[in-house]
Amino acid sequence: MRIKVRVKPGKKESKVIKRDFADYEVCVKAPPVKGAANREVISVLANYFNVKPYRVRIVQGLTVSTKVIELSE
Repeated sequence: MRIKVRVKPGKKESKVIKRDFADYEVCVKAPPVKGAANREVISVLANYFNVKPYRVRIVQGLTVSTKVIELSE
């Protein structure tokens, strides 16, 4: 399954907000430095969808705030 994610780094708490069927907003504590925010996005989404972190992969948008994430089972 592929979903579109809007990432907001540097927030007070990490959380996932569902906007639409395949459109999510992810707030993370980590700053966007050296991939820290991307690693936390993967961790937060894995926890939200109850899958292992290696099942979550960023397909597009490694360096931008809008990303396409692929979840495999």
